[in-house]
Amino acid sequence: MKPNFERLIQARKTAALVDACSVSIEEAVRVAGTSIGGTVVDAKLKEKDGRVAWRIKLLTAEGRVKIYIDGHSGSILEAKREEPLSAPDGIMTPEVVMVGHMQTLESAPL
Repeated sequence: MKPNFERLIQARKTAALVDACSVSIEEAVRVAGTSIGGTVVDAKLKEKDGRVAWRIKLLTAEGRVKIYIDGHSGSILEAKREEPLSAPDGIMTPEVVMVGHMQTLESAPL
């Protein structure tokens, strides 16, 4: 019974974040894409420093980047580069990583 209770708590937290957010996922992805560039590989609504924020993970030619977009204003709160991509020969591009993993993202109908 405990796992179901934890799922309920997590669902309530997520619902509260969604209610508190005025920036859509599409807007957050657009800000991240125009600011940093690269390919979006993950987007998640989180709480960061007491604020509702979109965490967008991007794959760029230089490596992975994590960017936080304010859920109210759409402004960038923080952006940081994660470890660079590397292969045995020292060269790996986003195209190599993303081959076979491409998908079209669509909004769910309201």
